[in-house]
Amino acid sequence: MGKAELAWLIKLLSLEDIASSFVSRLKIQKAVFLLKHLGVEAFNSYNFQLYLRGPYSPNLASDYYNLQGIKAIPLDLDRQKTELLKWFTSHDVEWLEVASSIIEIKDRYPDLKNGSLYSLLRLSKPWVTEDAFKNTLKELRKQRLIG
Repeated sequence: MGKAELAWLIKLLSLEDIASSFVSRLKIQKAVFLLKHLGVEAFNSYNFQLYLRGPYSPNLASDYYNLQGIKAIPLDLDRQKTELLKWFTSHDVEWLEVASSIIEIKDRYPDLKNGSLYSLLRLSKPWVTEDAFKNTLKELRKQRLIG
């Protein structure tokens, strides 16, 4: 399970240029990360680790380079998850990098306070301003993606 749904997701998000576009590869990494975070079973096999550009799955990268001949199977996403996915992936790559990193850190350390979360985030993303961090955090909370 996973490759057929991945092929469908790539089409849904119009990321067919994935082999030649870094932006498309980053977006699919963050989209699958979000769906796994939301409990979508098809993507449970992908393990994500924090990398320079946020959560990254080497297995996912291998899969999206090897989709030739895979028939796309639609994911059974409810309306709320579909809307969240479209909202999330509509942002630019810098926002996706920061937002997905915040989600990953909060998943690992749920009791971490905002100041410590910001400090931890800046270890890999020193360019993130406090205002950008606070705005992203506010958006993620509004969408109920973090507590």
